Amino acid sequence: MKSLLSIQTLNRLSVIFAFALLAACGGGGGGSSSGDNPPQTTANRTGSVGIMLTDAPADPALFSSINATIERIELIGGDAGRVEIFNGPAETVDLLSLRHESMPFAFQDDVPEGTYCKIRLTLANPDGLELVLAEDGTSHYPKLPGNGKLDLQARGCFTLSAGDSITLQLDLDAGNSIHIVRRGNRDSFNFRPVVFVDVLDAEFTGRLVRLDGVIRGIHSDTNSLLLCDALPSDQSHDRDCITIFLGADSAFFDNVDPVYQGDARPLNELLTELNLGNVASVVGLHRSFDYPYEDLDIPSDAYPPSGECRVWLAGVEVIDQPDAGLCNELEASLPTDAVLIDDEGAIVQDHRPRMAIDGLAVEMGEFSRHEGVVSSDADMQGFTMEAEPADLLSIELQSPTGFNGTRILAKNGALLDYTSIIVPRLLQVDGVELTATDSLKAAVIIVDLSDSSSMAVAEGTVASVQTGGFILSPEAGTTPCGVVGDLVVSLTDDVTITTVSITDDTADVMPDGVLEAGQSVALNGVCEAGGLTADKLVIVDDQRL
Repeated sequence: MKSLLSIQTLNRLSVIFAFALLAACGGGGGGSSSGDNPPQTTANRTGSVGIMLTDAPADPALFSSINATIERIELIGGDAGRVEIFNGPAETVDLLSLRHESMPFAFQDDVPEGTYCKIRLTLANPDGLELVLAEDGTSHYPKLPGNGKLDLQARGCFTLSAGDSITLQLDLDAGNSIHIVRRGNRDSFNFRPVVFVDVLDAEFTGRLVRLDGVIRGIHSDTNSLLLCDALPSDQSHDRDCITIFLGADSAFFDNVDPVYQGDARPLNELLTELNLGNVASVVGLHRSFDYPYEDLDIPSDAYPPSGECRVWLAGVEVIDQPDAGLCNELEASLPTDAVLIDDEGAIVQDHRPRMAIDGLAVEMGEFSRHEGVVSSDADMQGFTMEAEPADLLSIELQSPTGFNGTRILAKNGALLDYTSIIVPRLLQVDGVELTATDSLKAAVIIVDLSDSSSMAVAEGTVASVQTGGFILSPEAGTTPCGVVGDLVVSLTDDVTITTVSITDDTADVMPDGVLEAGQSVALNGVCEAGGLTADKLVIVDDQRL
C-alpha cells in the first residue's frame, strides 16, 4: 500500500484525496514497451501528462483509513478519443496520508496532442473503496456507481501541444463523497464522488508536493538539483527525474553527515557534487515547466548496430554524437541531459526531468514524520504535540540565524512562523529524534490553518432558493449549526459548486451547476448567527434504483 509517511501515520486527522500529475513510487503506465516507443519526432506529435492526488477533510473522528484502489486513469477527448495515463497493476492509496500534501501518482509520455475535457478514473469494483472505522476498526465497502468508473470533468478543457508536459491535480473531497445513512442503530455508507480536477500551471499551483528520490545532478549556476527515482516509471523508459529549483525561501537539512543530525545548513553546502547519490526528500510547489528537448528527431541512419545502444545528447549535431557501445555500460553513466537509444531508435533510458518544483525544504537522509495536534502554543524554542493519545512529543525549532531554520508552512506553501502553531491545530512534523533530550529536532512543519471548531457540514434538500443563498431542509435527525428545523444558508462570493449525476451505469462529476428547489445537496461552511455560510456546495442527482 502506498503511503507518504516514513515512520508514523496517525490516521485520526482529516481526509484529503488528490490526484496530481506527478507519480508515486511504483505503478505502471499505459505506455508500450521500450521497443515500441520511438523518440519524439515532428511526425509523432505527443506530450506528457501526469496525475497528482490530494484531499479535502472528512470527519477525523470517524475513519482511521480510507483506502482507494485505483485500476485505471484515462484522458477523454482529442483525436485519440481515450488515452490511458495509468493502467495498473492496481494501486491502493490511503487517502488519510494525503491531508497535508499532494502525491504524484502516474505519469505518461506519448499522449497525442489535442484538447481533453474529461478524465475517467476507474476504481476496483466492488471493493475499490475501503472505509475503516476509527471506533472499532471494521471495514466497510460502499457501493461504487458506474461499476467503479467515474467521469470527471475538468474546470475548463485543457490543450496538450506536442512537446508539452502537463500536470493535473485530482482532489477527491472525501467529506462530501461519503454519505452516511442512519438505519436504526447502524450506519451505512454511500459513495457519491466529489472530485475537483485542476491543471497545475502558473495560475493554479495546487498544494504542497512531497517527492522522495536520489540526487543525480547538481547545477550551481541555476541553483537547482536533479532528483531522480522520484516518480513512477512507465513501461517505456525511466525518465522519473525532477528539477528542484532553490531560492531565498528554501532550506536544507542534513541527516547524512553524523555531525549535523538534521541541522539546517546553508544552501551552497547542498549544491556540491559531494551530495550526488544521496537520498533526499523535497517539499515544495509545482512550477510551470517547459519540457526540454522533446523533439529529438533522431535520424534512422544514426541508430546503433543491433544489440548495442547509443547515447544521444540533446541539442548536439549528429556528427558530434558519441559512438555506440554496450547498453549496460552506457546505462551506468548516462548524462542527465541525454537519452539512451537502441537499434530501433527507441529510448532505453532517459534522465531528462519530467517536471519542476520550487523547493521549500530539502531533507537529505532519513527523517521521521509525525502527525498530531498542537498541545501547547509554540515559542521560538519549540512546543509540544499530541501524536497519539499516550504520546506527547517535545518539538525543538531550529533558529533561522545565518540561514533558514525549521520551515513552517501552510498546506498551500505559504511561509509561516512559530506564532501559527497554536492549540489545537493539526500539523505534520518531519524531524530527527534526539535521545539525549527526548525530543524531535524539527526540519519541516506543515500546519493546518483551518478553524475546525467553526467548520460545519450539512446535507438535505433545497426548500427554496433566495438571493445569495437558499433555505435548507436538513436530513432527518440532524441539526447543523445547532439549528432545529430549516437552516438559512448563505453562499460566499467564491463558492465552489459541483454537480454529481449518478446512475447505475455512470457517475459524472461536473463543475458548476444551477441551484433549484427540491435538489439534494451537501455543503461545507462556517456556522454563523442564524445559519451557515457555505464556500463549497455539491448538488447530488442520484438516480440509482
